[in-house]
Amino acid sequence: MKKLFRGTGSILLCLAVLAAASCGSNSDVEDSLREELNQTQAQIEDLQETIEALQNDNQEQVEQQIAEQSQVEEEIVQNDESQEDANSEEEVPQILTNSFEWYENSESVKLLQEALGVTADGWYGSITRETHLEVLLSYGLSIDGVPEEGLIPCPEQEEMPDSEAIPMASIHLDMNGDGVLDFGQTYYNSDTELFYAQVSGFGFGPYWVELDDIGPGPANQWKASYGTDINNDNKSEFWIRQIPFGASSVGYRVVIFEDCELQIAYIPDSNELFIDGGTVGTSWRIACENEDGSPVIVQYQITAGPTEAEQSNTGMVFELNSTGFTFVKIRNLETFEDPGGPYGTPCESWIHDDPPWLS
Repeated sequence: MKKLFRGTGSILLCLAVLAAASCGSNSDVEDSLREELNQTQAQIEDLQETIEALQNDNQEQVEQQIAEQSQVEEEIVQNDESQEDANSEEEVPQILTNSFEWYENSESVKLLQEALGVTADGWYGSITRETHLEVLLSYGLSIDGVPEEGLIPCPEQEEMPDSEAIPMASIHLDMNGDGVLDFGQTYYNSDTELFYAQVSGFGFGPYWVELDDIGPGPANQWKASYGTDINNDNKSEFWIRQIPFGASSVGYRVVIFEDCELQIAYIPDSNELFIDGGTVGTSWRIACENEDGSPVIVQYQITAGPTEAEQSNTGMVFELNSTGFTFVKIRNLETFEDPGGPYGTPCESWIHDDPPWLS
């Protein structure tokens, strides 16, 4: 732009000279032209100064913006570095590096839980252990003070309320997963007509649960049957059969030991039993299998129809967890293939391996 105005001034100057030459030697005219030329030249110089000032102002603004942006970026970097330094210099609570025992109950555990931000009940259990590990690893600290997860030491349960209950059939199983065989038994009190399931072993139990009130009947109405390990957690499920259940069928309850209690694992949203056997026109089969890699219990029901093509073959698939059974799906036998047969593997075969001293 500066070059443009300089060129313009030169052209105006030439025009003024030519005009003066064409007008002869009239001194008044020459003086007038000279004065106008000087004014024009002065205006051009003022304009050039204005342009230069504007250019300088713009340059200063750009430089100022660049400087301000650089300052902001530098402050961000400094803040990040300060935060990193603060984090690195953050004081690690001493309680984190202490050593603990599995399921320890103490004031130290409570202080640890407060530092970890978990419920401070004073018991070093699974949640405390998992959080403790995560925090130690985040600080890059040793995890030598974290105990191995083990069995929960449970207090003994009070004795069964009916001292006159007599033991019936008994089986061997491992209800708490400690590798030591326990006894599973059923008890019956003929006066109150109440049935109980009880488990006990070396340093374990006894623990008991009252079985369903199914009314008067012979003393063998509930009977210990077998133990399984459906969900591969090294803890047995105690199968107790109801005899008689029907014309030629048997009903089962499954009892588990969880949260220091002997509990009945009920079929979801019902009080129904697992059934094995058959009646006229309908038969049932309990199978223990795998569904997408997870162990499940399947209750098959086969209902006869006028023709073989019209018979109903379905399987209700349940997964066993710590709170009982969870419904998974309904299986249609027409689309089910299993090398163990059309109705799967009997649950009796899913028994704990014998301990080494019994092999």
